[in-house]
Amino acid sequence: MKMKFEKYFRPTTVQEALDLMKEYGTDCKVIAGGTDVVIRLRARTLRVQAIIDISAIPELKGITLSKDKAVIGAAHDLRSLSLDPALLESEWEIVAECAGHVSSTQIRNLATLGGNNVNASPSADTTPALLISDAVVNVVGPNGARDIPIDEFFVGPGKTVLEQGELITSFTLPKQEGAAAYHKHAIRGDTDISIVGVGVRIALDENGVVTMARVALGGVAPRSIRVKNVEELLVGTKLTDEDIEKAAELARDSITPITDQRATAEYRKEMVYVNVKNMIREAVAKIG
Repeated sequence: MKMKFEKYFRPTTVQEALDLMKEYGTDCKVIAGGTDVVIRLRARTLRVQAIIDISAIPELKGITLSKDKAVIGAAHDLRSLSLDPALLESEWEIVAECAGHVSSTQIRNLATLGGNNVNASPSADTTPALLISDAVVNVVGPNGARDIPIDEFFVGPGKTVLEQGELITSFTLPKQEGAAAYHKHAIRGDTDISIVGVGVRIALDENGVVTMARVALGGVAPRSIRVKNVEELLVGTKLTDEDIEKAAELARDSITPITDQRATAEYRKEMVYVNVKNMIREAVAKIG
């Protein structure tokens, strides 16, 4: 089925994109890779007058690593992100790892970090990585720039706190402690949508005591979430088998997932229990 829209724009600056978004208001859609929007346009579930393609804006791409932070452009494609050697060897490597779990190679060539998150899918693979990295979403719009903590960015399935006319420019990740691990649980591997995604970041002191913990879950709630009660339970422990068991049980008991065509609620809870344990151990093993 052919896509139906009247106008297509490919701006080369952020300001040009913002001006077009202001002109067309709710009757336009921004795309970067288009892997989600194009499907909706073809299915006629999305109807707009104008498409604004931001893939030609240089300042929305690139990865900048410094001593204190990493900044990743919102329109940076997931394949090159997943293969970036500097990022893979940095304290933010979990973002590259999770980008590599998004669908197929062909999709990752087009899909972007911004697109994977602005869609606000509860099963998005890069979102847990951003959550356990305390990422900030950098946004510009008619009222200027603002920075939104990733944990406050999502409202529900397909919904974010972005206001009309606002555009994500980049994601900023602060300096990280410890090490992180992520597991995507899906029937057909990376090409499939996640049934459950589990991300964990752990930092230890010289005595092996947990000083910081981040645990994020995808696919088990209306949005990807951090389970902060589990994080609080882990801090101060030495991660004995009993400690890890308690954390996994608490993660399982803290969620109320749905049953859908991919899995039952009970199955999702069990996979959270199993993979929280596994990812805690994997993160600790990376610390050495």
